Amino acid sequence: MKRYLKEYCVGCGLCKAMKKAELVTDSKGFRHPASGDVAWLEKVCPAAGQQQSRMNKNEIWGRFQTVYYGWSNDPGIRQSASSGGILTEVAVYLIKNKIVDGVIQVEADKECPTKTKTVISYKESEIKARCGSRYSISSPLEIMDKLETNKRYAFIGKPCDVTAIQNYIEMDPQFRKMIYITLSFLCAGLPSLEAQEKLLHTLNCTDCKTLIYRGNGWPGYTTVSDQNGKIFQLEYETAWGKILGRDIMKMCRFCLDGIGESADISCGDAWYLKEDGRPDFSEHDGRNIIFARTEIGKQLLEKMAQEGVISINAVDTSDFSNIQKYQYQRRTTMAAKFAAMRVLLKPLPKYTGKFLSSYGKYANFSLKKSIFLGTGKRALLKKI
Repeated sequence: MKRYLKEYCVGCGLCKAMKKAELVTDSKGFRHPASGDVAWLEKVCPAAGQQQSRMNKNEIWGRFQTVYYGWSNDPGIRQSASSGGILTEVAVYLIKNKIVDGVIQVEADKECPTKTKTVISYKESEIKARCGSRYSISSPLEIMDKLETNKRYAFIGKPCDVTAIQNYIEMDPQFRKMIYITLSFLCAGLPSLEAQEKLLHTLNCTDCKTLIYRGNGWPGYTTVSDQNGKIFQLEYETAWGKILGRDIMKMCRFCLDGIGESADISCGDAWYLKEDGRPDFSEHDGRNIIFARTEIGKQLLEKMAQEGVISINAVDTSDFSNIQKYQYQRRTTMAAKFAAMRVLLKPLPKYTGKFLSSYGKYANFSLKKSIFLGTGKRALLKKI
């Protein structure tokens, strides 16, 4: 097994579902292949860089037909979802109108709320019950061998999960007939089990029963209940920014597609900005950035808007470098990260230098220098 395939596995579970690899779980809870069909993995695994041919190297925000701000017009969905509720509303619409038979997604594991389970939702009520972010380890493609060939599905998952699906579709077009549409959220990384334990420790919760990372407002509080019904809460900026986001999967540090470029529709937080240009994390009514990345995605969103299911308005991307600052800087400084790792002879995902440099021209030298030195230091200290 090639080292980079092990170290930068995203743990999506597709290789296991297709019986192409055996996965093992490390001490942090992340999964990676112990053995498998290397040729197959190099065509499908996001770390192998096959998706570069589908990415727009001339646009920081990737390929898209139209980009909007928007939200669900269902007050309940908008309130309970992580931001504007668009992905939940799209999934509900697809089921209600019998466009798909089921929606592949994840939900909290009832036996261990810091973990997830992959499920297929067939009813509107199931989708609504499973809405909201799950900042925990998931392998949503492990269920792909359970799909029925005579049915159509929508998929909701991380950008890397969607990348693996699209890579596999190029090998097996028959698979495309089952996956009608792919939906993704903008992703900043997958926290470890240790990060989950630290979160609960910070909240002083020793017997967790339920864990809601986001929602019930925007951005909403991380809300935990214990077996006795006691409620613990932590604001989003602390829960993610100081705990969960500090200990994420290695591939997340070097992911070039946190924006869901391979999906038909991808959504993220359309943060309002303070006077100093920084995102405002105080409570508001939820609002999404919505990328219609393919024609099928654009047509679906516009039809839903015409029917009054969602509210959307087309925008340009001029403010996105502040609204989604992390995603912007991750793309524009990735070449600097790779350069630091190469100097130290560390394995890396397979992106070409020319491709990385096409985004690097949008970042200033000072920032790239800081990222280069910081990455090198963390690598030497074995923190990545």
